Amino acid sequence: MHIAIVILLVVLLLSALSSVWMVRRKSAEKAVKTMMFVGYFWLLTFLQLVLVALGYFVQQHFFPN
Repeated sequence: MHIAIVILLVVLLLSALSSVWMVRRKSAEKAVKTMMFVGYFWLLTFLQLVLVALGYFVQQHFFPN
């Protein structure tokens, strides 16, 4: 498998697991927990993708092959 696909799958898995963990700690109705899960999931996914892109940029710019 291509490394980019593996990285994206890891990002999605980490976001999903972290979102479930954060939502389980809250006491709210199921509909509210679902909306919170979606919000946390996309926020964490975005932040991780920014970090991955930043790491890729640093690697390409400062450590060329």
